[in-house]
Amino acid sequence: MIKIINLYKTYDQHKPHEFVALNDINLHIKPNELVVLKGVSGSGKSTLLGAIASFTKPTSGDIICQGKSTIKLPDRHSSVFRQHRVGFVFQAFNLIDGLNVWDNVAVPLVLNPPSDMDDKITKALKLANIYDKKAQKSSNLSGGEKQRVAIARAIVNDPDIILADEPTANLDKANSQIFVDILRQLKNMGKTIVIATHDNIFDDLDFVDRHIDIADGKIDS
Repeated sequence: MIKIINLYKTYDQHKPHEFVALNDINLHIKPNELVVLKGVSGSGKSTLLGAIASFTKPTSGDIICQGKSTIKLPDRHSSVFRQHRVGFVFQAFNLIDGLNVWDNVAVPLVLNPPSDMDDKITKALKLANIYDKKAQKSSNLSGGEKQRVAIARAIVNDPDIILADEPTANLDKANSQIFVDILRQLKNMGKTIVIATHDNIFDDLDFVDRHIDIADGKIDS
């Protein structure tokens, strides 16, 4: 499903003191596997998620998703790849405050609206347990509710891969547990899931397949 080969990401690589964000990452994530990337802030886990999603281009190495290399895709093709293959749950939610819940979830669909657009949005909202708030402005929601809208937006296109960057960082214990319950449903639906976190809530979950420690841009083996 996802194969990462000799991946490097450096910044200011032409200056004397370059910063190595990712250092020779090799990782194979199988279909329907749920992997938790664990590390402190600045360890490289969010950079790795961004590279998998084609938000950022690595300096060298390769990322193969569903048999296709993604690192050299032009920006337009990267956007198409994300739209159809990857759902991304951002730490800061990245909702549009002026839009209601329904319209926020519809954003990934607006450029190429499918004939079953309403059905897709309804299904995503119900799975994320936020359908009852569909008419509310996102600016009026609690942090937990915003997270559920962000999840609904990430899954509205029924992607095979779901990436979540510090998904419980802004949530209290009760809302973190709601996220875990939704995560279990997505796992049961056959999704491949990668979570970047420093939260211990994922440590003892029986449906997590692997925990991978990252420090200083390297996988701790």
